[in-house]
Amino acid sequence: MPSPTTAASLKINTTAVPGVLNASVTNTRQQIDTTAIGDSCRFHTQGFLEGTVSCELFIDTTNTSFLTAISAGSHLTDVEVVWASGASIKGKAFVTQSTVTVAPNDVARATFELVFAGSGATAAGITIDPA
Repeated sequence: MPSPTTAASLKINTTAVPGVLNASVTNTRQQIDTTAIGDSCRFHTQGFLEGTVSCELFIDTTNTSFLTAISAGSHLTDVEVVWASGASIKGKAFVTQSTVTVAPNDVARATFELVFAGSGATAAGITIDPA
């Protein structure tokens, strides 16, 4: 699936996060084996939808509440990523990994991965390739 890579905006708990450099999304859907005992071939049905968004942005390292929010293991109750194309993903998300780096004579950057899952996650303009 092609990923919208130019992030227009990122909001965490309705607060716009400035300095977004890029964001990419990957959607997956689990396949559930529904094959009955004695069947001569396998049968599957679609399972739960899960979306993962990887973000990179410039950050202010003195903003400790934001750094806490994006730390690995955090649960964010309201996150929305909207790309310039109009595609978006919104809902509850878990932060599965995060890194903050500061190179000499450069600005601080944060990279983190959000996993959207559950019935509260919605996606507009993001399609899942049928498999």
